Amino acid sequence: MTPELQQKIEDVIARNRQADDSIVVFQLKKLLYESERFAEKDTKPIAELVAGNLCRLKTETPQNDVFRTGFQHLDNAIGGFLPGEFIVVGGRTAIGKTTFLVDLSLNISRAVPLLFVTLDFSGEQLTNRFIASLSRVPARLMLQRAISEAEWERIATVEKAFADRQLFVLDSRNNDVSTIKAHCEKQIRENGVRVIVVDYLQLVNSSQHWRQRVDEVSSVSRELKNMAREHNVCVIVSSSLNRSAEYRHGTEGKRPQLADLRESGAIEQDADKVILVHRPEYYRISEEEKGKSLTGIAEFIVAKNRNGATGDVRLLFDAEIPKFKNLVNGKEEFVFSPDRLKELDDEPPF
Repeated sequence: MTPELQQKIEDVIARNRQADDSIVVFQLKKLLYESERFAEKDTKPIAELVAGNLCRLKTETPQNDVFRTGFQHLDNAIGGFLPGEFIVVGGRTAIGKTTFLVDLSLNISRAVPLLFVTLDFSGEQLTNRFIASLSRVPARLMLQRAISEAEWERIATVEKAFADRQLFVLDSRNNDVSTIKAHCEKQIRENGVRVIVVDYLQLVNSSQHWRQRVDEVSSVSRELKNMAREHNVCVIVSSSLNRSAEYRHGTEGKRPQLADLRESGAIEQDADKVILVHRPEYYRISEEEKGKSLTGIAEFIVAKNRNGATGDVRLLFDAEIPKFKNLVNGKEEFVFSPDRLKELDDEPPF
């Protein structure tokens, strides 16, 4: 610790002698994060950096460097997620952002430790979503305690599946970005977490005071991106969209765009990948111009991909569970059977 930092810590304590302990802790965490953010990084010659990269390319397998989403066509389109990336999943309210993050987390946590930070749902509500996704018993039935004997049998089959997953849940009561970062860093150290999911960005508060909300959200976005880079973890956040699409005309006009990210500011600039969730049914659009049905169809628009191509991917959305599923020739990949869960867990992670 430098003398300058030591002096700042003493100043914080001196100014808050009459304050509650939680306020002092908050101020100290803020000071430490700011000191870390502005700490001077080692400067290295390009030859050393190139040598290091070439060594990693020769010795490390791609499997270790890529986190697959578990959705085949989406993985083919974006190549999976990488350590150090900041990923934004955008969509309108109730479009399916949390559902996608739940499915994504279940897929990724089969291979690497993942932390899910829930700010929108309680831990119990989120856990019901996880159970519903694997058992395919609708989450609303668990909420209503209206589960049949056959559905209980399906739920019972998933307990081992969860035991085999490296999935951790933080039901945060404190939405301050410094506190969330502290929790994340603890999980990185203690459980080797490599992927962090935050649901959702606009519910995270900055450690600093900002006059404009857009500046606060942009600050939070940069904090989370910096965490991804500093700890070489993949950070995936969901983000709300504004209502712009609702005022645009035509089927194509309803499709979300980068500019629709709510209080966007630096979000699209910070993100390595931006995936926008679109369901035509959400806007009461039931078929394409050529008459093809759009019932249950979800479009994942890769609006930004710093390390690859952009484009659209289609998945099937089951609103009853809720759950996203792979599409094979326009149909669901498989139909649930109790034995299928064991088959899935016996398969290689990706």
